[in-house]
Amino acid sequence: MADSKVNAPSSAYKAMLPDWQLVLDLMGGTRAMREAGERHLPRHPRETKREYRARLNRTFLFNFFSKVVGSLAAKPFGKPVRLGDASPQELRVLTDDVDRQGHDVTAWARPVFADGLAKGFTHFLVDFPEVDPKKVQTLEDEQRAGARPYFVHIPAESLVAAYAEVVDGVEHLTHVRIHESEVRRKGYDEVTVQRIRVLEPDKWEVFERTEDNAWKSVASGTNQLGFIPLVTWYAGERKGLMQTRPPLLDLAHKNVEHWQSSSDQRHVLTVARFPMLAASGITLPSGGEGQGDDGPSENRGKLTIGPSTLLTTENPQGKFYYVEHTGAAIAAGRQDLEDLKDEMAALGIELLVKRSGTPTATETSINEAKSQSELQAMAESFGDALELGFHYAAKWLKIQVPDASLKVQVHTDFGLTEQDKQDLDVLFKARAAREISREAFLGELKRRGVLAPDFDATLDAESLGAEGPALGTFRPAPSALGAGRAPGAGQVPGAGPVVPAGGAA
Repeated sequence: MADSKVNAPSSAYKAMLPDWQLVLDLMGGTRAMREAGERHLPRHPRETKREYRARLNRTFLFNFFSKVVGSLAAKPFGKPVRLGDASPQELRVLTDDVDRQGHDVTAWARPVFADGLAKGFTHFLVDFPEVDPKKVQTLEDEQRAGARPYFVHIPAESLVAAYAEVVDGVEHLTHVRIHESEVRRKGYDEVTVQRIRVLEPDKWEVFERTEDNAWKSVASGTNQLGFIPLVTWYAGERKGLMQTRPPLLDLAHKNVEHWQSSSDQRHVLTVARFPMLAASGITLPSGGEGQGDDGPSENRGKLTIGPSTLLTTENPQGKFYYVEHTGAAIAAGRQDLEDLKDEMAALGIELLVKRSGTPTATETSINEAKSQSELQAMAESFGDALELGFHYAAKWLKIQVPDASLKVQVHTDFGLTEQDKQDLDVLFKARAAREISREAFLGELKRRGVLAPDFDATLDAESLGAEGPALGTFRPAPSALGAGRAPGAGQVPGAGPVVPAGGAA
């Protein structure tokens, strides 16, 4: 059986695609941002393609977005994820190798949480290996054959379509399509196989893309559970099925703004470092003179300039001189970059700030005790998602598990109060004004839990030194005015839009 539209994305997917593309480009680092080209770095009016490419290749990404995602995603997993003591032993043993790839539930959950935090939501499928019913008839047989449930992470952009219906007030998935790819060896070459996995409550089917771009069914079977065991965790506020606004989207846009400003700054530095020779009151040679290695056709009407060349003119009013940059734009550009860093830092800690639901003056102390940061709320809801996943695992194992006996504990003892945020604002400003040392500044951040407990300021200083001078720190010599970032991941890095296999837009 073949189906030419099996890879067609849903309307919800199309609506989320621009946000995911932005996130994936940033997570892909400098290379992905350069490959994105004019998507994030517009070409200037009258700028040639060659000039634009040169400017693009001189631009480096200060990847604040990726750093913030990694830092925030680490906090809920500063302590191990735990199943409650009342959980069945059959489920508790799964936590040591939850994905059949050797990762315990804590190590597996951290990148899944980061994916949802960056893109607004993410998914994982609770799967079960195919077994021969003739050889596996008891629980002992299943254990010997390694037949047990396992979690499979499905990145947001890999689920190309999902549909659901509400029955008795409960939403049930009715149809899901997941894009997969696999690299296979073909002799001494490699081929990438594109697949679409179709899941429905009563059946499943796998399609592979053929050499003539058709989709052919290569496997199918019965869904023994009677429902689709897919768990979706929403990090942002849900707007509809598979639709939300990524919680760090403003930070992503601000990081792109920094990328654009750094490109302009680097271009200004390049221009300022090379003063332009100008002349007045002279006539350029009409040919012959000034010819270089490229011949007269390339050099007619040009002067030869070099350390062993004398420039002369017969006009007593003629003169040669250099036009140099004043340097004002360099200082303004440098300040803009520093301001953008401060704005990104402020956006980066927003999810850590604890806020009370009822901030009245008479209940300040009570509310302070009950306040919760957005990241803490996300960690709690992610624990609920893991809990649902283990309930699905119990369904595969055919064991009854009361809701009260299956609890997943995710670390939530972190966050900043409003007073902490005010203190951090003061720290940022004091450091910017160089009223406190870098060591004192980092020490305060570490004490407040903004930096990891194992953060080493000395090692960090060595890493900073290896990065070289920051943009805009070049100081001109007395005779001239002159001037005078971190890679991130995604499944579809950089170039071109993120689309399901088959090129559907």
